[in-house]
Amino acid sequence: MAKQPKAISLMLCDQVVFEQGTQKPYLLGVFTGIAVDGFPTAPQRFDIFAALTDGMGSVTITLSVVHLETDEEVYAQRMTVKFPDPLQIVNVRIRLRQLAFESPGTYLFALMAANSEGVDEEIAARRVKVYVPDKGGST
Repeated sequence: MAKQPKAISLMLCDQVVFEQGTQKPYLLGVFTGIAVDGFPTAPQRFDIFAALTDGMGSVTITLSVVHLETDEEVYAQRMTVKFPDPLQIVNVRIRLRQLAFESPGTYLFALMAANSEGVDEEIAARRVKVYVPDKGGST
């Protein structure tokens, strides 16, 4: 029977690289905001890293991205993660390649997993501000 995992961490970064042999994760370019040239944006390319534990069996994990000002889900991605032992930490990399932002604001990146009743519950979340930087020009 599958058991819902708990999240130790959730990070957004330019890239996650796993070292050959040891499989240690290296997070390159960790960020909490995304500066863009304008809206709508081109598809953004970055990775999400989650360290999960206490899970058991095959668990469906969902990444949901919600624009907090409108409460609209703008992206969702599902994947199955296998947990061989509840004491083991499972490192998960989620690659985003097709997420475009239609408007500025704060977005919630939430990782969801099914509980014992089969209902998705949030196990980790990170807020990210998407904005056009002030050019700081004088008139």
